[in-house]
Amino acid sequence: MIEPGDLYMLILLMSTAVLVGTQDTLVVSLDAAVQRALEVSPAVRAAEAAIAAPRGARAEAIWPFPVNPTLDFARVRRRSADGTSYDREFGIGGEIQIAGQGFIRAGAAGKRITAAEERVGNVVRTTALETRLAFMTLISAQRRKALVDSAAQFMDRLVRVARARLDAGEINGLDYNAALLQAARQRSAAERTRGDRIAAASDLARLMALPQDSVPRAATAPLLPAITLPPEEQLIGLALGRRPDYRAGLLERDAANQQVTAANLDGWIPALQLGAVAGREDGTDDLLGFSIGLAIPLFRRGQAERGLAVAERAAAEATLEATQRRIQAEIIAAVGRYERALAAERLFAEEVLEAARENVQLTERAFDEGKVGIADLIVLQSAAVEAQLEYVAVREEAYTGWFELAAALDTDPADVARIVGGQP
Repeated sequence: MIEPGDLYMLILLMSTAVLVGTQDTLVVSLDAAVQRALEVSPAVRAAEAAIAAPRGARAEAIWPFPVNPTLDFARVRRRSADGTSYDREFGIGGEIQIAGQGFIRAGAAGKRITAAEERVGNVVRTTALETRLAFMTLISAQRRKALVDSAAQFMDRLVRVARARLDAGEINGLDYNAALLQAARQRSAAERTRGDRIAAASDLARLMALPQDSVPRAATAPLLPAITLPPEEQLIGLALGRRPDYRAGLLERDAANQQVTAANLDGWIPALQLGAVAGREDGTDDLLGFSIGLAIPLFRRGQAERGLAVAERAAAEATLEATQRRIQAEIIAAVGRYERALAAERLFAEEVLEAARENVQLTERAFDEGKVGIADLIVLQSAAVEAQLEYVAVREEAYTGWFELAAALDTDPADVARIVGGQP
């Protein structure tokens, strides 16, 4: 009889098998992953929606009226010996900024609209970089899993052979236990790399907004180019001229300066008050006239708005300086990572990787032929596998430097060589 606990566990295992079985593997290229991530990015949508705020500010500021006009109506009853009559009067009036503050504010809002559009480009830049890095993380995880799975399968075979040789008296228990322990370690490593691959695929699926039943698999990465880079000072200057976040910072600083100018004018230049009056008095006389006056900034001189504008200008200047420092740091870090990792990748590809692959084959063949002991085989096999895993890490680091350099220059990775004048 099946116990309730056993039945629950059986249902859980069957459900898990169904869920796993319904997952579809989606093979994606790097370009397709980036394009999809940009189409579904919440950050890009939010940046695009943020343009509405300065557009609204410009729509209000373009008129030279600081407040809405007022429309008045008055009805007065007049009593006299001759009877009762009514006076009616209509009036309209408002203030006009005679120093052009509205136009200055409209210009500042226009700059902020352009700055908001530049920030959309910056979000596109960072989202594309995040997607490219996630793609390479998945490729590396896939390669590590394949390498470690292969090593684990070999160690399982080694344990079976070692058991047969132990039973035949050809080896001692120490050698057998060494093989058993190494096989367990390789199986543990295989499970961890499988978990890393699942996590990397989940991260890329998040960026691409894939359904839960779709598991992305990264296709082949583009060829890693060897680019001759100019001096860092030249790259920094190039990046400052291309980066949308730096251009947005410049525009925000200029807009803040205009806001300070407009606030100062509010505090020192009176506003012109104009009005028009029309009506009828005592039922017989028609009235028509106008009024003119000045709203003198005596007690309220825009101190709060001026203080806010000065604070915003200081914040814009600080943000611009911080952006410039960040771009400089990004260029230096990306160049260092790319050049050092590329040199290491070339060394591995030309001298180390092939030797490691040959060692894997030679050690397996030597063991099959009985020319090497189990302890020596474990050492040689581990060294060869570690070398190949190191190559995967170095290769990922080189791609990271390449992608980060492209993002720092706000260009596609394939265009870095053309932008900097280097030869791929």
